[in-house]
Parts: sequence; C-alpha cells; structure tokens
Amino acid sequence: MGAGAVRAGVVGAGPVRGCVAVAVAAVVALALAGSAAVWRWSQDDPVGGWLWWLCAGSAAVALAASAVLRGRDPQAPVGMGTRAVGFLLLTLVAVFLAAQVAGTVRERLGHPRSTVARVTGCRVSGQEPGGEGNGLGAKTYACTFRWSVEGREFGAERPEGPYEQGEEVTVWLDERGRMSTGRPSWVSVPLFAAPVPFAVFGAAFLGRWAARDAAGWWRRAVRE
Repeated sequence: MGAGAVRAGVVGAGPVRGCVAVAVAAVVALALAGSAAVWRWSQDDPVGGWLWWLCAGSAAVALAASAVLRGRDPQAPVGMGTRAVGFLLLTLVAVFLAAQVAGTVRERLGHPRSTVARVTGCRVSGQEPGGEGNGLGAKTYACTFRWSVEGREFGAERPEGPYEQGEEVTVWLDERGRMSTGRPSWVSVPLFAAPVPFAVFGAAFLGRWAARDAAGWWRRAVRE
C-alpha cells in the first residue's frame, strides 16, 4: 500500500481542503488587518477596536486550522506555519517602516500649526550626567503647558524649561490640536526607507513559499 493510500485513511480530502482554505484566508485577513492597525498606530491615529478583534480572531482561526491539520496528518510540515509567521512579521515591519516614511514626508511638506501656550508650572525632573569625575550636571525640568484650539482645552507636560509660571510660549500642534514633538528630520526618510525593499522581498518570498505548500496540500487532498 502506497504512502498516499495510507494518508488517505488518516486524512479526509474534504476536511483537509477546508482547513487549508480557512488557514490561508485567516492568514491573509490577519496580514491585512494587522497592516491597517500598524499603519494607524504608527501615525498616532486611533486604532478601532474592531481591528484588534479581527486580528485576534484571524490568528485564533489560523491556529485552530493548523491544529486540525496536524492532528489529522502527523506528517504535517511545521515549516509551512513558520514561513507564514515570517511572512506576517516581515509584512508588518514593511508597513511600519513605510508609515514612518509617509509620516515624515507629510509633516515636512506640510505647514504645522502653532499656537501660544501658557506655562502653568515647572518641576525639576532630574540632573544631566556630569563630565569628568562622574558628577552631576545641570538640572533638567518638565513644564506643564495649557492651550486651547477651537474652544477645546489641551494640556501636556514636556521636558522643557525652566519657564516662569504664566509665561507664554509658542508650541507646535499636530492635526488633532495636541502638542507635537517637533518636525522630524529628512534624515529619517532614507533610514526608514532603506530596509523596506528587503522586508517586502522577504515577505513575498516566504508568502509564496507558504502558499506553494498550501497548494500542495490541496492538490494532494484532491488526488486522494
């Protein structure tokens, strides 16, 4: 009796095809939802709860389908799952890096908003390391700023100062009226952009490899 016939007694063609299809769909859904969540998070945009639920649900479905396949066929290749995980990680890394590049370009080419903020108080937050003798250097401060945008009140504490209480200073704002850390440097664009092609190539390579494994399982189940 051949190996295919032996496996046919262990693995039903219908369950195998169903589990393979479910696993592939779950991995694709996880890649899309995870990419959307990473992009929004890296741009400081609120990430909707449905995205996290979709990511968690897709991951759970993919793991369940993989467990069923391994339970039905002890010879199930672990490498297919490893390549799928690698594909997901590299995809999310590529999305994160691309989001950093896009955010930097948008902020540098845009015209950042500014407003006048009032200092409501400052405190000593620590001391800088000293030079020779390992002593302590100048004190560092953290000051609280208050400002309003279109009738909405905002406040934030930043490692700046010292300022006199009540002093007014100009602060940069992001698109939602919150204080910005400042405009990013153009230097960050090539630093973040350089690894993107390698991450994309690696994700495409591992994704194609995992898809080929899944297609092999599907064809073998059809034959059996």
